Amino acid sequence: MRIKKAILIRKTIEAYSSALENEDDPVERSRIQQKNADSYYELGLADQKEIKSNLKRAIKSYQEALKVRTLEQYPMDYAMTQNNLGTAYRALAGVEDKADNSKKAINAYRKALRVRTLEQFPMDYVRTQNNLVAAYCTLAEVEDKAENSKKAIKAYRKALQVSTLEQFPMDYARTQNNLGNAYVTLAEVEGKADNSKKAINSYREALRVSTLEQFPMDYAMTQNNLGAAYVTLAEVEDKAENSKIAIRACEEALKVHHLEEFPMGYAKAQSTLGSAYKTLATVEDRSENCRKAEHAFQEALNVWVKLNSYQNQKLIEDKLSELKSICN
Repeated sequence: MRIKKAILIRKTIEAYSSALENEDDPVERSRIQQKNADSYYELGLADQKEIKSNLKRAIKSYQEALKVRTLEQYPMDYAMTQNNLGTAYRALAGVEDKADNSKKAINAYRKALRVRTLEQFPMDYVRTQNNLVAAYCTLAEVEDKAENSKKAIKAYRKALQVSTLEQFPMDYARTQNNLGNAYVTLAEVEGKADNSKKAINSYREALRVSTLEQFPMDYAMTQNNLGAAYVTLAEVEDKAENSKIAIRACEEALKVHHLEEFPMGYAKAQSTLGSAYKTLATVEDRSENCRKAEHAFQEALNVWVKLNSYQNQKLIEDKLSELKSICN
C-alpha cells in the first residue's frame, strides 16, 4: 500500500516538474510549487527511507512559492504555505537538528497566524496554533523543557475551548494527543507522577476518537505516546503494573506501525517498548526482561541507522548503555 502510494506521488511530482518547465506566469508557478512541495512532504511520509531528502525538497519548494505568495498580495495563500512549511520543518526536526528545525517551524507557524486569526478563521487558527505548540513540544525535548512545555500546555488548553469533542472530534483528538506530549515532557523535569497522569488522561481522551478501525495511524501514534507516559510513571509509581500497561500500549501501536511500511513509527514503538521492559527488569524476571529490552532497543537502532538519523541513533545507544548498567 505505502509502496504504491509512493509511486503515485512520484508520478505526480514528475507532472508538476514538467508543468514548471512550461509555465512563465509567476502566480501559476507559485501554485505549482505549493502543490509540488505538498507532494514531496507526502512522499517523505510514504517513503520514510528517503524522508530527509524529500522533506528538504518540500521546504525548498515552499520557499520558492513564498517568493510570490507574499503577506501583502496573497495573505490566504501566504498563510497556507507558511503553515505547510512549518509542518515540513517540524517533521524534519524528528530526524535531524531538532532544535534548529523546531525553531524554523515555530517561525513559519507564527507568520501563518498573522493571517489565521481566531476571530476571522477559527478552525485554521486552531490547527495552526496546534501545529505551533507541537513545535514548542518538540523544542522542549532538547531546550528549556519546563518553560516550553508550560507554554504548550497553556496554548493547548486554549485550543480545546474551540476544538470540542462534539463539534470537531479529530481536532479534539489531535489536541489532546499533543497536550499529552507536553505533559510527558514536563514530567521529565518536574511533578513526574502528577504530570504523567495528566498525560495519560489526555491520551485516553484522544483515543475516544482515534480508534484502530477508523484512524489507525492516529491510534498507533497515540498508543505509543500512552506507553511512553506509563513508562515515565513507572519510574516513580507501581513499576511492574505501569510497565506492563506500557508494554500493552506499545504492542497496540505495533499492530499498525510495521517495520516495512512505517519504519519511523516502528522504531519509536520499539524504543518505548525497550524502556518499558528495562524498567520492568528492575522489579521482576530480570534476565528475561533485560533480553526483551535489548531486542527492542536493537530493533529501533537498526531503523535509525538505516535512516541516517544520528540524533535518534545516539538516543538509543544511550538507552542500551543504561540497560547494560542494569542488566550486567
